[in-house]
Amino acid sequence: MNNYVLKIFLISFSIFQLASSSISQQNEKIWFDGLGRSYFSRDNVLSNEDTISPNSMSSGYNLLDLNVHVNPIPNIEVFSQVRVQNQFGGFFGSGTEIDVRQLTARGTLKNKVRFSIGDIYLKQNRYTLYNNDEDLHLYGSDLYNSYKSIIDYENFYRDNRWRLQGLQVDFSYNFDRFIRTLEFDLFTTRPRGSSQLNSTLNTFQSDMLLSGGTIYSQISKSISAELNYTILNELPNSGTQLSSVKNPIYQFGLIHHYSAKKFNISSKIQAGLSEKSWSHKVGHDSVSHNRLGMFFEYKSELSKLDTLFNVSLGYRYVDPNFRSSAAQSRRIDMAESNLNSIYTIYSNDAVVRPISIFDIISDQNIFNQNISPTLMNFNPIFSNALPYGDATPNRVGLFVDGFYKHKKKYFNINFNTSFFSEVIGQGTPRKRTFLTFSQWTKVNLNELFNQRKEFNFSLGYRNQITNREGDSIESINLNSTHIDFKIEKELLEKVYFNFSTKRIKAIGNEYLVSRDDFDEILTFQEVNYNRTDYLHALGIKYQFKRDVYIDVQYNLWGSEFNFANFNDFDFQRVIFIFSIKL
Repeated sequence: MNNYVLKIFLISFSIFQLASSSISQQNEKIWFDGLGRSYFSRDNVLSNEDTISPNSMSSGYNLLDLNVHVNPIPNIEVFSQVRVQNQFGGFFGSGTEIDVRQLTARGTLKNKVRFSIGDIYLKQNRYTLYNNDEDLHLYGSDLYNSYKSIIDYENFYRDNRWRLQGLQVDFSYNFDRFIRTLEFDLFTTRPRGSSQLNSTLNTFQSDMLLSGGTIYSQISKSISAELNYTILNELPNSGTQLSSVKNPIYQFGLIHHYSAKKFNISSKIQAGLSEKSWSHKVGHDSVSHNRLGMFFEYKSELSKLDTLFNVSLGYRYVDPNFRSSAAQSRRIDMAESNLNSIYTIYSNDAVVRPISIFDIISDQNIFNQNISPTLMNFNPIFSNALPYGDATPNRVGLFVDGFYKHKKKYFNINFNTSFFSEVIGQGTPRKRTFLTFSQWTKVNLNELFNQRKEFNFSLGYRNQITNREGDSIESINLNSTHIDFKIEKELLEKVYFNFSTKRIKAIGNEYLVSRDDFDEILTFQEVNYNRTDYLHALGIKYQFKRDVYIDVQYNLWGSEFNFANFNDFDFQRVIFIFSIKL
């Protein structure tokens, strides 16, 4: 009864504060913002070969995230995010969950030192601390932005940063000779606390700490330098496991900027070292499994001052033993244990449904929020060349990317081409090669025909080819093609019609790697693909303003397999989203 009264009080308080927040000012001691969302989906099975799954399922919820900002004194802020969520089907007070989603204190000391403690968002360099986008991020249509905004929000994805809990401090100095500025950014966090793994054996997992810092210096008007350091460290005394990992990474970069009349030229050279080792308790081997690795990258970028044109060319080498847990951790773990939320089991054979293009687009529950001390699993049909981002180990090659924007906004073009190979072969002296070409073009028909209402279409294309020469055992030939098409028309003021189709087709073979707890390769498993994933969508969206909208969609999606391992599946969904950013 007391909990029920508390829930009513908190909800009433939240509503009252939201009603009054419109007159709140930034200089007040307490002010509010947040997000509200209503979500409903209905899913249907279209396959006649599935008689054990329910023909249709529905789910949904209402939620309110109230952000409370308290300024007890100048230059200090306490931030908390309180979530009130009710699943559809539950009445007020029944099925309602209330929890604190985020809690942070931040401020400035003597106008010089800035600090944050609690939930913090961290990013350094693509090789030290970086949250890479999911497998299909380059090819997302605007029609799926409603899905993506939910996934990013629920998993705390923000500007390629990891949400961690700990302390961050930064400060800077200005100089009048030798160098211009010197900036420091230091942090220590605990990505994982100790926990009991097995009550019978009384086994406990160790605490994990991630610490590091960045030093950045503007040496002159055109030259700057950076130094990044991170270390992932398990504390052996906080657990009972026989081994604990330690993973420090060092990165140094030198940047040169040159400005001409119409162009900017930027060049960056960077290199780094990594060490990964396991300390073992008494009686166990304390020498093996240690590895050292390094990387090197050079990149030059040419851009127009009007920001309409940009092209960059680069070379990258990443050692096979380079390990950077905070940069190589994936958003999606393709391990069999990572199950999707919609029709997890399907067909009369009760098969676990593999993660598909639709799940990557829409399922917030398959995404990862944690730093992994070992390399995570991936699916080659979605990303094979760089499954761990730019820090993917055992890669050497060239890359070119850029964009062009028409000065009258008629069209935009983005492109990327890369050619990488392995530094050393896996399981054979022969090396894989990875050729990737991708482009995305958007044409604004309303600008071409001088129309006031928006009318545009876009086309995205990506082709990735993986090859390895050799005999029947060594040979690899995998070709995956991603196609994305979208058309959008503003029918009435702020009312948009959308049609989109996304398709992935993969043909060929590859070898999946199985690793032990020390990140060492155990076995190789050959897999053959002749698979097509598809997602078609129709939608109507009413955009009240930028962060307030109603989105209604119809989705038709599924996968086609030509091997006996899986049965084809196809489903349909009707979804309703009402989102308000307060």
